[in-house]
Amino acid sequence: MGLEREALIDVAMGYEPAEKVIKNCKIVNSHTGTIHSPTDNVAIKGERIAAVGDMDYTIDDDTEVIDADGRYLVPGLIDPHCHQWHTYANSTVFAACRLLHGSTTIVDGFYGHAIVNGLRASRFFLDELLRTPVKPIFVVPTMCYTQNRGIGFPASPNAPSIDQLMDSLTWPETKGIEEISPELMLYRNQRDADLLNLMEECLKQGKVIQGHSAGMTDDKITNAWVASGIMHNHEIVNAAETRRQAELGIWIVIREGSACKDIEACLPVITKEGYDARAFQLCTDVITPDWMLERGQMDNAIRVAVKNGLDPMTAIQMSTIQPAEFYRVNHDMGMIAPGRYADIVFVENLEEFEISQVMANGKIWVKDGELVEPLINPDYPDWLYGTMNIDRVLAPEDFQIRAPKGAGDRVKVQVINTRDGSLETPGSVETLKVVDGLVQADPANGINKICMIDRIMGTGEIGLAFVKGFGIQEGCIGTTANVFNQNIVLVGASDEDMAAAANETIKMDGGFIALRNGEIMASLPTPLNGLASDLPFKELFDAQFKLIAAWRDMGCELETPQMNLEFVSLVTIPYYRISTKGLAYMTQDRFELAELFVQ
Repeated sequence: MGLEREALIDVAMGYEPAEKVIKNCKIVNSHTGTIHSPTDNVAIKGERIAAVGDMDYTIDDDTEVIDADGRYLVPGLIDPHCHQWHTYANSTVFAACRLLHGSTTIVDGFYGHAIVNGLRASRFFLDELLRTPVKPIFVVPTMCYTQNRGIGFPASPNAPSIDQLMDSLTWPETKGIEEISPELMLYRNQRDADLLNLMEECLKQGKVIQGHSAGMTDDKITNAWVASGIMHNHEIVNAAETRRQAELGIWIVIREGSACKDIEACLPVITKEGYDARAFQLCTDVITPDWMLERGQMDNAIRVAVKNGLDPMTAIQMSTIQPAEFYRVNHDMGMIAPGRYADIVFVENLEEFEISQVMANGKIWVKDGELVEPLINPDYPDWLYGTMNIDRVLAPEDFQIRAPKGAGDRVKVQVINTRDGSLETPGSVETLKVVDGLVQADPANGINKICMIDRIMGTGEIGLAFVKGFGIQEGCIGTTANVFNQNIVLVGASDEDMAAAANETIKMDGGFIALRNGEIMASLPTPLNGLASDLPFKELFDAQFKLIAAWRDMGCELETPQMNLEFVSLVTIPYYRISTKGLAYMTQDRFELAELFVQ
């Protein structure tokens, strides 16, 4: 028996005193769905809970007694599907912000970093997180392997092999596989036997498989996808998908982040139709720094769920014990009970979920909305920098779109449409002016030019199209963070500013930019793989707020434009997308490059 467990037994038996006892509290029991007696206390030894109940017998002169002042004690929140790299923060800053909002455990595979720099990058950011009070549950990042395989594009030269992914299944932090889409397993002409073998080995080891599928309406496809071993899906956006996939045994993970807000659409399956909530979890998926800091994370998801009719206890269970049970770590977390980590959120009111303190590993880390002590960034290795693989200066001519011969002064084009609160990008046919044979953007009517520039393969290839929804009146916005590819994506009103923004993005080693008339208005450098900042906590968030303010000044009215900018390239979610080859079109069972010009 480990010495840590033996020490817990000795405290519970009264042989030794507790190090800390929390008194005057209302303990939320996520296991039973009840609130403990007001006389119950929590005794803590080291990082774990030794006993729960009348704990006076565990107190001596050296025991620290923490007065909860009548507050509720909620188990540390678990985010069962999220992405550190989508926050543009390093793991240290990411952990600090998570603690502020009550999350003490997150599930991530760091796949974005692995696309750029292989599994060593996932391992680095995992190890960085392990240095913090926030516990990682690692899931093998298969999206860095599948990446472009289903759409005929080359994979990143640094993307891990299936053998490397198989090896990462044995890491002690690994509890499953991250995000499996249907396209490489269901259709015989695209089926990846190596991927299926990885999934089978995962199941043999008693671990779990996350799914990733949006717009899955065909019942045949849904059944086949579940039959492959998929156990979990966070891409469900309506009641019909929620209902059917739950019926087929999928754990439904409902998102409430800055990119997708699905609670309102999906929750009625529980609140109105009476489906058992034990089949459901809440998550954030992708969330921007400003949203993460100001609006919240899993705590926000709980508040939104309650506002939409869910009982607060059920919302808490979907954010604590149910993810812990799914990932088979409920012996360590998910409830306030003996033997579990002392990860505890002090809450004033369960409905409003206002957090006053956060304990992780038996130590108070947050009081009154502030960190008790800062988390310090580690030294980052040189190989995380210098990932902008472009060897030339780009010019305005690189961003011109030439009209078909004989087009006249007007031409019809297929335009990508982006909008708040959804990752789906339908299309529309718009008429644009042609000047000197070149098709013009139409900022006055909300139509900008969009491009993706290869910075991974070293080709410098540029795909061009048009997009509606960003509303950029002057200048250009851009990022090096985009799902699946991690290339440069720019949205602009003029070719000159798009070229200038591209060159400045390359110069700062990746990040987000706001540029107008050749002048940088704001930027957020993310030099770690071109995806994450190496800035401390305050500097990162200050840069983020300045960036969004600049984008607003340029005409953008989207609630979270960073998310729209990232996901407009995601070629596994319907419909029209930008790629290094130009305009692309995606449905549940089809991917193809699309014609920009409409006859």
